[in-house]
Amino acid sequence: MVDLNNQPLEIPATISETIYKYLKKAILEGELKPGQRLQEKEIAGLYHMSTTPVREAFRRLAAEKFLTIDARKGVVVTPVSMEDIRDLFEVLIILDVYAAKRALPAISPGALEQLKHMTLKMGESYRKKQLVSYIRENLEIHFKIWEECGNRFLRQTLRDSGERFAFYSHQFFLLIPEPDAYLEKSFQEHLDLIEALENKDQAKIERTLTSHWGTGYLGEHNGEGR
Repeated sequence: MVDLNNQPLEIPATISETIYKYLKKAILEGELKPGQRLQEKEIAGLYHMSTTPVREAFRRLAAEKFLTIDARKGVVVTPVSMEDIRDLFEVLIILDVYAAKRALPAISPGALEQLKHMTLKMGESYRKKQLVSYIRENLEIHFKIWEECGNRFLRQTLRDSGERFAFYSHQFFLLIPEPDAYLEKSFQEHLDLIEALENKDQAKIERTLTSHWGTGYLGEHNGEGR
């Protein structure tokens, strides 16, 4: 069980919301890993509360597919398979390319400079092999681009999918054969993406993002091997 004692809790409207937000953050950042079992009473005991708000947080996370509640096995962080990752990437390829193309005319010089700065920061995490930071900063770049797409439903769908990728990514690096090669490829593609955005190059954006979400490390294409 991850040590929850050493980390501060924000206090939102309810205790259940507090537990929900903390557990979700721990899951997305890989502190709680796929297949790991969670004990309702243990979490409640850490903060001297009843099990009711913990149970409510578990149910909410289960509805979002981050936890699995089983009558026999109890509560576990939902396991992740390569098929799950392929399915997610198939969706992200389509939506991310579409959103980036929609965003292209709207990206201001200021937003582009911000994206360059974010990419440099991510480069530090890449060079230091700080995986948790790299994943978080990677997604922040995508979130920034999606903010410019002009479609709030598309933006929210992509943000939800991005959270799902953050959840899957820690298991993903255990499943792929050459994680260091993937990390290098991912960072280079982010450099290519910034260049494509700066040059308003739609064709390069599509090539880069299509590669970014699968080609070369999930099979020849994302549907291979089904």
